Amino acid sequence: MLLCLSAASVLMLFWIYDGYGRCLRMLCLLHHRSVVIDVDSVADSALPSVTVLLTVHNEQAVVRSRIENVLACDYPADRLTLLVASDGSTDETAAIVRELAQRDARVQLLESPGLGKTGTQNLAITRINSEVIVFTDADAEFRTDWLRRTAAYFLDPTVGAVDGRLTRQVAASGSIQASEGRYWVYEMLLRRLESQLGILAVVSGAAFALRRSAFVPMDPAIGEDCVVPLDVVSQGLRVEHVPDAVAFEKLPEDLTVTLRRRVRMTLRNWQGTWSRPALLNPFRHPGYAFALWSHKLLRWLSPVFVIVAFASAALRSAISPGILSFAMLIPWAALFLLAGIHAVSRGKRIVPGAGFAWSFLLVNCAFLLGVAQAVRGQRISRYR
Repeated sequence: MLLCLSAASVLMLFWIYDGYGRCLRMLCLLHHRSVVIDVDSVADSALPSVTVLLTVHNEQAVVRSRIENVLACDYPADRLTLLVASDGSTDETAAIVRELAQRDARVQLLESPGLGKTGTQNLAITRINSEVIVFTDADAEFRTDWLRRTAAYFLDPTVGAVDGRLTRQVAASGSIQASEGRYWVYEMLLRRLESQLGILAVVSGAAFALRRSAFVPMDPAIGEDCVVPLDVVSQGLRVEHVPDAVAFEKLPEDLTVTLRRRVRMTLRNWQGTWSRPALLNPFRHPGYAFALWSHKLLRWLSPVFVIVAFASAALRSAISPGILSFAMLIPWAALFLLAGIHAVSRGKRIVPGAGFAWSFLLVNCAFLLGVAQAVRGQRISRYR
C-alpha cells in the first residue's frame, strides 16, 4: 500500500513538471493547428482600435517610464489609447499621469476609491469603447512591436484573447527568483503547445489582449489572468499564444515579496478556475479539461503529492527496512538535505542543485498555503 502511494505520487509529480509537456509535444506532432498572422502585411487602416488598460496603485517610481514605453510602441496613433486606472494611490502616481495626459491626448486617467485591482478594472472597462483591450502592469515592458503583433490576431473573428510571451528578468541568480525564471520558460512552452492544439485557457495578466465584446464583468476577488480566458473559451472563442509578441517583467528580488505574490496568485486562481466548473468536466470540454487539470489544478496540488510521497517512503523505511524502502526515501532525503544546505549557506552556490531544491520546496509551500486559504474561503480583493 505504501509503495503504491509513493509510486503514484511520484508519477503525478513527473506528469506535472515534465510528462505533461512531453505529452503535448507528441500530440502536436500528430495534429496541431497552424495559426500564423503575417503582421507585416496588415495595413495600419485594418488594425483594430486598442485601449491599453494600466491598473496601478502607488507606482510613482515606474508609471512614467511605463506610459512612455506604451506610447513608443509601433501602432497607429489614431487607434491607440492608454487608460491609467489609479486605484486609491496615495503617492504622486495620479499627478504624474495628469502631467503626461496634458502632453499626449492618448493618455487618460481614471481614479477609483480603493476598489482593488479587479474591481478597478471592471470600472475602467465600462468607459472603454475600443475593439481591443490590452491588460498590463506597471512593472512590465512591451517590445515596440507587441501591440501590432497581438492586435493583428483579432482580424480573425474567432479569436477572443491573445497572450504574448512574457519574459521574466531575474535579478538574483541562484535564488528562488532564478528557479522561477527557469520554471517560467517551461510555462511559456506549455502555452505555445496548448495554443497549437487549440486548448489554451491561460494568459499572463501583465501582457494580454482581449476582444472588448467578449468581456464579462469579473468577481473582484479573482484575477483577470485567470477568469478572462475562461470566459473567452466559454463563449466559443479561442485564446492564442503569440511567441513573437514579447514583453518583459522583472521579478522582485525580495524573497518574502515573491512568496507572498505566489500565495496570492494561487489563492485567487484556484477560486477563479473552480468558478467555471463546466470547463473542468472532461465530458463537456475534454480538451480544456485536460489542459486545466494538468496545467493548473494538479500543479497547485503538487505539495500534496510531495507530502504523500515522502511520508509513505519514510513510513515504509521505518516499518520494513530494506533496499527498496531506502531507495524510495533517498531522493527525498537528498532534496531536503540540499534545501537545508542552501538555507544555511544563505544562497551561496556551495553544492549544485541546492538552490533548485530550496526553490522547489518554497514554491510548493506557497502553493499549499494558497490552496489552503482558498479552501477556507478566504478572499483577496484589495491591495495589501
